[in-house]
Amino acid sequence: MALHEETAVLEGPVTWLELDRAALLHNLAGVRALVGPAQIMAVLKTNAYGAGAIGMARALASAGVATFGVATVAEGVELRQAGIAGTILCLTYFTRDEVDAILEHNLTASLFTLEAGQLLAEHATTHCRHAPVWVKVDTGLGRLGVPYQAAPDLIRALNATPGLEIAGLFSTLTENPGRDPLQVQRLLDVRRAVPELTGASLSLASSHGIVSLPAGTLDVVRPGILLHGLEPSERERMNLRLVARADLRPITTWKARVGFIKTAAPGEQIGYGSRPALVDATRVATLTVGWAAGYSANMSQGGAVLIQGRRCPVMAVSANSTLVDLSDAPETATNSEAVLLGKQGNAEITADEMARVTGGSVYRLLTAVPHAVPRVWR
Repeated sequence: MALHEETAVLEGPVTWLELDRAALLHNLAGVRALVGPAQIMAVLKTNAYGAGAIGMARALASAGVATFGVATVAEGVELRQAGIAGTILCLTYFTRDEVDAILEHNLTASLFTLEAGQLLAEHATTHCRHAPVWVKVDTGLGRLGVPYQAAPDLIRALNATPGLEIAGLFSTLTENPGRDPLQVQRLLDVRRAVPELTGASLSLASSHGIVSLPAGTLDVVRPGILLHGLEPSERERMNLRLVARADLRPITTWKARVGFIKTAAPGEQIGYGSRPALVDATRVATLTVGWAAGYSANMSQGGAVLIQGRRCPVMAVSANSTLVDLSDAPETATNSEAVLLGKQGNAEITADEMARVTGGSVYRLLTAVPHAVPRVWR
């Protein structure tokens, strides 16, 4: 049982993300310095990896970015409805029911089959317009895309289809240093095989390619996680000179509040399931965040948060609460801010640290955070 309990009425949001505009624009400048004249297509799929696609798009648009990549038609529609202009490329597939939304919201579709191209063209000509498209070429990843050997024939067929306008060709790297240069060559060979497509842009490098394969820069690069100030791959697979030049600055701080404080008695346990009994009386904070808001339950297996600028071990995570040990921050009061990711004082919880504890990757850290959680730009 608890020897002492302390609580108060909470103020403000219970969990939220703070986004640093200056850090984002710094990272954008770093990417631009690496890729020279290549155009930037900022990838905002999966709600900008959890940071919030609309806020990211607005901040990037203010710095001159006019091309965005999303995964789905629904993500593209969300940006248009928020007033985002410019080109929005849907990087994956679309369904028959989404064709009208593509045209209505002036989205750019990805094509890798003739059937999908003909369906889009039929609707476009019905509306007396041309639909801009990019052709996805599989140069070796084995995921989406027309195989590179068959790509010239498909491109010619699509180029001859009334209602379609091919704006670019793109592919995705395997992120295998031994195979990536071959993918560059394959995409270049596809364009050379279709000389009538001289105005179409080529895009291959996303964040990994930007800091590992300068030859893959081509006409358009697709940074995503780099703009967040996070390294996209294991360091042995990147060119560390390029990483250093990018001078990345993390843009996201994830916070929650101390919602309740208690001192748990020796012999009691903290959290569900079979857990070791407490040896000593322990001051425990209940944070206002849990796995339902995207905070991984695996953080209880060696993770920590920052409170009062000190690292406090995570003891247990449930759906709506996280329990942490306040032994090193005894002066903590209810409503205090806890930093789940980011800096507080001289201490920091990094994305790499959280990824190691949870067994995931930096890409997945925030993608589980629901849309309803506030994203606040500073």
